[in-house]
Amino acid sequence: MMLSPVTDSHRSFDVVVIGGGPAGTTAATLLAQAGHRVGLFERHSFPRFHVGESLVPAVNLTLEKLGVRERMDQIGFPQKHAVQFISPKGPSRPFYFSEVRDPRMHNTWQVLRSEFDRMMLDRAVECGAHVETDTPVIAVCSEGDAVTGVRVRRLDESEDVIDARLVLDASGQKGVVARERSRQKLIPGLENTAVYAHFEGVQLDPGIDAGSTLIYRLDAQSWIWFIPLMGGVSIGLVTSAREILRFGQNRDEILQSAIDQCPALLERMSSAAVIGEVRVARDFSYRATVDGGPGWAVIGDALGFIDPVYSTGLLLSARSAEIAALEVTCALAGDQHYPNMHGFSTDWQVAFDRFLPLVRAFYTEDFRFGELSKHEAHRQGLIDLLTGIVDTEEAIGVVDKIQQMFDDEAASKS
Repeated sequence: MMLSPVTDSHRSFDVVVIGGGPAGTTAATLLAQAGHRVGLFERHSFPRFHVGESLVPAVNLTLEKLGVRERMDQIGFPQKHAVQFISPKGPSRPFYFSEVRDPRMHNTWQVLRSEFDRMMLDRAVECGAHVETDTPVIAVCSEGDAVTGVRVRRLDESEDVIDARLVLDASGQKGVVARERSRQKLIPGLENTAVYAHFEGVQLDPGIDAGSTLIYRLDAQSWIWFIPLMGGVSIGLVTSAREILRFGQNRDEILQSAIDQCPALLERMSSAAVIGEVRVARDFSYRATVDGGPGWAVIGDALGFIDPVYSTGLLLSARSAEIAALEVTCALAGDQHYPNMHGFSTDWQVAFDRFLPLVRAFYTEDFRFGELSKHEAHRQGLIDLLTGIVDTEEAIGVVDKIQQMFDDEAASKS
């Protein structure tokens, strides 16, 4: 599906966005709303399958800015009011988003990404962005250190050079610009793999809990997500890439074996059946050591990815795009023809660093949410973080508490 083919007048843009996922469409929409000429090029046809289906409520604020929040219920995405953690010893008390102060974040949604991403792409077009799907970016054009545009290839094998003052790479971990310039660095200890599928006939909880994300912990290194969707439930195992074969020899065996080892989940699935195929995804955590330069920046998963246990992926992607769009608007008003975007992501890095200790804590043998949340301020801080809010006093206090736990452990071993 090609939404709007390039003509001679469309071979030059203020901004080229590579990738039509949530980061790319967020940036394209905001920049088009600000009056910039934006061209977005996506290698795949839409709609297409994608994992990353559970939102956190802080992303609602971005959806409002984009003008799509009201469409979420219209499409029929299930509302998500809480997240709950279930260990072999039993369930935690649910963390309800209604416990945060801002009523705009008292719930969010579980999204079928094929529908959500298409909605986001359509919105970029509505706002004036020039969008092409089935059009991969095959090379980055440059003059010296500056990126000056991209080369694209179409279904008929024809190629075009597209000029731009700025190129935003939102094409994921293996992004075109990211491969050459951003020097991604793996985060040690979070080299995981996910095996997942959609199921029908799965028993949900009643009332507002029907849309809750459930996290079933198998052991310190392995857990299963449970995400209710339109027409089914997404269920996926996340475990160490080095140890995944202990669950089985192929993807179907691996996922079923993990489910069989989780009685609390298994009892929901007496009538369940897989919809489609079982899939595998590399789930390594990483971030770029360089976020931008003259004429370019990386956003979304090209900038970084953190373990999905708290469903922060789409929030971080959208947040990086928001920050980039604001910086780009300021930069394009300046004197540099190819503005230098190095260092644009400082606020995003702060959020990433607030989530990272909480992720590491989850993979610690003795960590228990119930114990930490017995302290009222710590419980509020956990709820803030699970909502996607990283800058409250309580959220910062929880992060500091967890980091102190790690520091004390390291000191005891030295």
